[in-house]
Amino acid sequence: MSISNSAKSVMVSAGWLAENLTNPRVRLVDARVSDPRLPMGYRVSHIPGAVPFDLNNDMYEMGPDGPRMKSFEAIAQVLGERGIANDSTIVLYDEGTGPLSGTVYWLFKWMGHDDLRVLDGGWHAWKQADGIVTNTTSPSQPVTYVPRVDENQLSTAEWIQKNGTREDVLLLDTRTDSEYYMGHIPGAVNLSFDRAIDFQKQGLKDEQVLRAQFERVGVTPDKQVVVYCGSGSRSAHTYLVLKALGYPHVSNYKGSMQDWAHRRGLPLE
Repeated sequence: MSISNSAKSVMVSAGWLAENLTNPRVRLVDARVSDPRLPMGYRVSHIPGAVPFDLNNDMYEMGPDGPRMKSFEAIAQVLGERGIANDSTIVLYDEGTGPLSGTVYWLFKWMGHDDLRVLDGGWHAWKQADGIVTNTTSPSQPVTYVPRVDENQLSTAEWIQKNGTREDVLLLDTRTDSEYYMGHIPGAVNLSFDRAIDFQKQGLKDEQVLRAQFERVGVTPDKQVVVYCGSGSRSAHTYLVLKALGYPHVSNYKGSMQDWAHRRGLPLE
């Protein structure tokens, strides 16, 4: 049984999107990589009505020490300029169902957006379903977007150090098993993020398969699950999958091993 397309479902199908494409409450967000030097991404072809959200340009900016995340207010201004309101039903898509859509999903949840969906299989699924596409950009009516930051969606090194050994807390390392065995946060279990992907359809595996995979390593809905990886993008994908499965308490460790080991020099096992 696949994850359903019910009213409160996180994952939606290409068929569901086709039926809701002209719904004024639905705002499509194209999270694919955009490069003006290459014939790829949003400017070449996209789902009608979609607006772009490129992580490199819209989430990050260059700081004195390299890339850094923009302020929530700056990101909210981008959303508002592209016609996205706090009560919009946002549907995200990237090339498949990968870390890009996972990262944008987690970011928007961190910003407190309520009605947030992801197209299962992304652009690949839309094309396979013969969905209509366009290279025309329609101007959006600007609105005001107000970030309502939900810090429960974020984990930090300080929080993990204080709470990581609690029985109701589970640390999930979403890197490959070889990365995990080279060194991980003490007490963490491992399940690579890509174990959730059905590569033939570029979407998520069936719900029963996903639940069994997580439960096999001790990731159960009664736990407060903290996901991490190398930098926070692969773990954001796992965050998305767990939210799609209805796990109530999931947070993503932004920075992940880059922060824990490389910047802070905290212990590994």
